[in-house]
This record gives sequence, structure tokens and C-alpha cells, in this order.
Amino acid sequence: MLSFRSVVLALAVTALSLPIRREVPQEHSHNSILAAVRTSLNLNNPAQIVDPVFALLGNAAAIGGAGKITDPDCLQQAVADQAFTNAKAANDATGMVNALIFRALERNTGKVGLASNSCTTITATNPQIAAIQQHQDPASTNAATVNKAIVLELAKQIASVGGDPQLALKSGTFAPGNLNDNTGKGNTCDDANDTVGCIFTQNLLVPDATAAEISAAVGGVSAPSVAVQSSSATATAPAVAIALTTAAASATATCPPPVTVTVTAGSTTSTATANVAVASVTSSSSLGSFGKCTVPQIEFGVGFDGRKETSFQPVDKTSYNHGSAQNIQIITQFICDQVQTGCGGDATAEATCLKAQTAALAVTAKTGGQADAFNAVFGITTDFAAIAPVSDQGVTQAVVAAGSTPAAAAATSTAAATTAAVAATTTAAAASSTTTSTATSGQNLQTFTGALGGVSAPPVTASGSGFAVQGNSNFVNLAAALGRSCDVQHNQCADKANSGGGFSVGQCDTQDTQCRALIN
Repeated sequence: MLSFRSVVLALAVTALSLPIRREVPQEHSHNSILAAVRTSLNLNNPAQIVDPVFALLGNAAAIGGAGKITDPDCLQQAVADQAFTNAKAANDATGMVNALIFRALERNTGKVGLASNSCTTITATNPQIAAIQQHQDPASTNAATVNKAIVLELAKQIASVGGDPQLALKSGTFAPGNLNDNTGKGNTCDDANDTVGCIFTQNLLVPDATAAEISAAVGGVSAPSVAVQSSSATATAPAVAIALTTAAASATATCPPPVTVTVTAGSTTSTATANVAVASVTSSSSLGSFGKCTVPQIEFGVGFDGRKETSFQPVDKTSYNHGSAQNIQIITQFICDQVQTGCGGDATAEATCLKAQTAALAVTAKTGGQADAFNAVFGITTDFAAIAPVSDQGVTQAVVAAGSTPAAAAATSTAAATTAAVAATTTAAAASSTTTSTATSGQNLQTFTGALGGVSAPPVTASGSGFAVQGNSNFVNLAAALGRSCDVQHNQCADKANSGGGFSVGQCDTQDTQCRALIN
């Protein structure tokens, strides 16, 4: 008997063999969401759906795993609806949020630029699911507007069940493929072995909206006062930040108060007190108020998100839900954006975070000392500088003793001076923040210099709380902006190749890979 993986592979190979221009399969691009929904669906699966992955395939392949669902256009909605129902019955807010995100994921279609059909024959039992449609191929007609509306609606529904509405951005898809690219490659990825999802680990996701737009969209949405955490949760941070309110909460509090969470498992009920803030870290008035989030902290090491090389990631994934990156600026920018838009931090907290960004950049790139410098601004002492950096090829490099290089010494001095300046006065910190932003706003952050056929990647510059790609949209995080810059270059390069430029689209693909390699 064929295994499930063999069946899916056979279906994918069959689809790829069709003589039409199409996007490559992408059903595993959001694997972490897929896995979470699989867990919820398996709690009760009356329609006998084989696996949620079939819902993301094209219709011809999807029907093979649809169970009792006869309309493949409705399979994705059916999976999400049942998973949401099961999670709701289990008081699993995280499961409900993942089901909502799954409903909004893009499905495979027959070719680049082809939109998928809406479900018209089945009505979802949960109004939250019924309110959401799937993302459309980013190269399809009016896709940017359509997908933005989908994300904003998704954010509202996530907020309505007590989740962090910013997680709606995780449902995003790739940069638009080239309709005239005869290779049909598109801008996708599909790695069944990437448990996080290659769209995240390869920084391929293009946000459909800004964090500010999401916050504005959910302004009038009321959420449950307390969302009960699933009894299946582990000791690690949950995948979604659940909004919690208590009688002790105050608009002027400098850090979230302790909350009591009751978890029911079987016939027994236990009550435990959990502090939302990371242990040993306390927000103070000199650092500012970080709203509903903890004081930022970054860690450095090997193995994050399955990486073989050293990288950086936020310590508290509940407050700062972002994957790992080799470039610490990707992490620090996301954290500081989150402090401003997702956490509800005040001006002092924003200024402190910007100072921490500056301190991290003063240390040798891709070393643990950068994390130490960032953390020191918040009064947190770490020693990640003692961890030997490991390259993409798995080669361990020598550890540079803390303070033994001018860069390290400068970082230590910068961190100390920053902490003192922030403690002294809010005005001084804010003014310094403005100066720093002004000094770096015009710098081109796109470092790739390849220009096949005379086509360069468009510049990426800091713009307010995000990043701007010349001639394109603004982005919340640097990785997405750099990715779009590479995509623009790739598409223009392919256009020139197809117009007799004297080189092939394959060479453009190779250049695009080189461009993206610099993002991490």
C-alpha cells in the first residue's frame, strides 16, 4: 500500500507533467500552520478528510484526499471549519487562530497568475471561518488589493477569538511570478521537511499590509477577556500571543501583570499563576513601557529553526513572534516595529529599542556580541559572545574575546552610554532616536551588486517604521523588503532575457538565488 507521502508526491509529479505554464507546488510553504491544523482536525474528522495538505493542492489532486467533501473548491474551508470547531470545543485558542490562518492560505492553481475559485456549495458552520477567503495568486488580476482585504479581515477574526491580529501576516504569499516566464518557476518554495515552512525560513513571504493597517482594522473588534490555553501546550512559548486581561491591568502599567490561567485536562482542573514577562527581566520607567509585551531580548546560537549555522532570534516568541535570521538587523527591526505597533509601547520604549539597534550594529556582524550589546541596553546581561560563530557551510569560526576588538569595545561603550542616556531623560532619548533615524534613512540596505543585463536590484531604504523598495510598496520588516527588491530585479532580468538580451532566464534565476542569499 502506498504511503501518504508517496500519494502526494505522485499527485504533484502528475500535475507538474502537464504541458501548461504554472506555479510550482507550494502546499508545504506554511508547514507550521499545516501541522497545527492537522492536529486539530484529527480530534474529530467526520468528513474523513485524508489530510489538510490536499486542501492546498489544485482541484484534480485535492479531490483524491477530500473524503466525503465532493466539491474540491470547498475542501480548504471544510478543513478549516472542522479544525476550528474542534479547537473551540477544546478551549484551544491557538488552534482556532491556526485554523483561521489556514483558511486564508493560497491554493495551488494551474498556472502563474490564475486565481482559485471561491467555495459556493458549502456554508461554514463557524462565522469566523465563513468571513475569510483564500489568498489569490499574487500575479493574478488585482491580487494586491484582494489579498490585503483578506489579511485585514483575517486579523479581525483572529482578534475576535483573543489572538494577536498581527499573526494574520503569516498567511501571506510570495512575490508575483512573471506571466511571461516560459520556465513557469514562479516565486514559490515547497519543502515538506521544513517544519517551520520554507516561506518563513527562506524569507519569501511578502506582507499584504502593514502592522499599523492591521491595528487600525481591528480597532473596533472586541475579544474575549481571557482565552484559555490548550491543555496540550508545552513548556515552550505558544505559537500565538493570546490577549489576556485582568482586573489588575492598568493603562499606565510598565509591564504586563501576572495572570492566572486555568487549564482543564480530562476531569481534573489545576490553577497556576504564570508571569507573562520573561523571568529575571523587569521593565522599568527608565526603559519605557512595552505595553502588553515583555522587555525585548535576543539570543544567539546554532539550531534555531533547524539551521546548521548560528543565527539570532527573539527570546520571547509570544511577544515577538519571528523566526531566526543571520542578520541581527532583521530581528531588531521586527522587535522595534512590534514595540511600536503590536505591543503598544510608549515613546521611551521605542527610543530605547532604537538605541539597542544601534548598539548591536556596532559589534562584528554575525557574532553573539551583537545580541549581548542589544540586550545590555535593556539592562540584561548575556554572554553570547562566548559562542563560536558557525558559517552557512557548517564551519566553526574562532571566538573573539569580549572587549578585545575595537568594535566590541565600542559596543560596550555604546550600550552603557545608551542605558545612561535613556535613564536620564525621555526627551534626550527621543531626540537621539530622531537623529539616528535621519542619519540612516537614506542608506541603501540592498547590498547585492549583481546586474545581469544591466538590471540592478532596486534600492531599499529605511522609511518611518518600515522599509521602502524604490518604485514599490513599503514593508514592515527588512527581510521582506530585500526579498521584494530581489524579485523586482529577477522579473526585469527575465523580461530582458525573453526579449533577446543575450542570456537565459536560468541565469536570472541563479542571480536571484545569489541576491536572496545575502538576506539572511
